[in-house]
Order: sequence, then C-alpha cells, then structure tokens
Amino acid sequence: SRGSSSFRIEAYDIAHMGGKNMTGVMVVMEGGDVAKNEYRKFKIKTQAGANDTGALKEVFERRFKHTEWRFPDLIVIDGGVAQINVAKTTMSRLNLDIPVVAVVKDDRHKPKAIMGDEEYGLKYKREIILANSEAHRFAIAYHKNPPQTRTIAGNTEGTRGCCVA
Repeated sequence: SRGSSSFRIEAYDIAHMGGKNMTGVMVVMEGGDVAKNEYRKFKIKTQAGANDTGALKEVFERRFKHTEWRFPDLIVIDGGVAQINVAKTTMSRLNLDIPVVAVVKDDRHKPKAIMGDEEYGLKYKREIILANSEAHRFAIAYHKNPPQTRTIAGNTEGTRGCCVA
C-alpha cells in the first residue's frame, strides 16, 4: 500500500444520455498510477436536464462530505471556465484549498489545453491528461453498463459500489 505522502489527483467527469441518468465519476491517481479501488460513481439527484455544472457542484458537495477518503492534492475536471468556476466556488464554500485544473478539448474531443493553476498544469501534465481520459472512459463504461436495479431473491451481488451518497 502506498503511503499518504504520494501526490493524489482526483479527476471528475459528468456523463448522461441526452440529460437522462446523469452520473458523475471520480477517478484517482496516486503517485502517477491509477488507483482503481478509489474510483467512485455518483448518481446525480438534484439536476434535471444536461446541466453539467450543476451536476459537478453536486458531486463535489457529496464527495467532500466523505472526510474518511483522503483529500486530493489536485482536482482535474473536463471543460473550461464555467467548470473551473464551479469547482473553485464550491471548494471555497467548503473551506478547502485544493488547486483545480481543467482539460479543454478540441472539436474531436482531444485535449488541447490545460486551464487553471499553471504551476500544476506544467508539472503534472502527463498525469492530468491521463486522469482526465480515464475519468471519461470510466463515465462512458458506466453508461454502457449501468448497475442492475433489480435483485433476485435478495441477491445484491454485483451492485456493491455502484453509487455513493
């Protein structure tokens, strides 16, 4: 197991099918490696329609209630100015001082720039791009295979870890 001194990056993405079944995901990298056991999914409860910034705010508020989870050294989000503003405003309201960067995509959804805290953007560029693409992959995979909502005879196997409060 890695010590708590390794640099922790949390990357977030919001996925939905035309505004339906919105889901937020959080992926984690520690010391430059993906930490899949730390990945989390958040079923969006407060937003209707394709309101990605509202969904992101909800995900941050719910994630940071979990003080038992190690807090990140850097937050990576998908998007631009609006998403950075939501992240920074939410962090400020929660009295958290965590740097935020956003990966800006081109029209083919390829990373073209990193916005936000320039020092971190330069120092952790590889990890930021990797974490962002991993968050996107995780969100898409979740949407292709949503968790089963019905259980047979009380068997809940396979539903564990679906969502967090």
